[in-house]
Amino acid sequence: MNHPDKQHLSSDQIAQQLGPYSRRRFLKGSVAVAMATSTVLTLGCGSPDPVQPDLKALSPTQQQLFARLTSVLLPTAGTTLFPVEQTPVLRNLDHLFEGLDEKVRGDLGGAIGLFEYGSLVLGGYFSRFSKLSDTDAVAYIESWQNGNSIQRGIITTLKKLVYASYWREESTWVAVDYDGPVSERWGIPSLGNAPLPAE
Repeated sequence: MNHPDKQHLSSDQIAQQLGPYSRRRFLKGSVAVAMATSTVLTLGCGSPDPVQPDLKALSPTQQQLFARLTSVLLPTAGTTLFPVEQTPVLRNLDHLFEGLDEKVRGDLGGAIGLFEYGSLVLGGYFSRFSKLSDTDAVAYIESWQNGNSIQRGIITTLKKLVYASYWREESTWVAVDYDGPVSERWGIPSLGNAPLPAE
């Protein structure tokens, strides 16, 4: 169980997680190939419609990927967890994306594209991730978790983004008996990000 936390992922944290991807720019070619394959398979149907048209930073494709990833990673139906469909996960993600450095946002966008369209050629699904069935989506996620360092870095980052965007909502805390950060209850002032100790 992932414990809720009000901390937000920073550009530096995301950049560090995507380190292997950033160092291997050749992956852009893989994304281009996958996207070209998608275009052929969908017969030029154009870009997908956004899930929430009023969002500012997430593209329609990114919205659909995160909506699908959220439903697979957080199957709250039939549990005591707060319903994921009543939680503004996409809006929280959009707000986070708005605050990212331009380079980190670009690298993250490329990683998202690789994951979304990689399923067209990896595993023989012949479909974008956001259109996979629940069973295939879970299998695809697991294959990335057990894949090479680039795949592991990308899926770990995407999962952290989804979990952080769900658990940051106070409405989700009741089901896990979490009553907020200790620092707030005890009145401890925030010192921001403290530097690592020098040697």
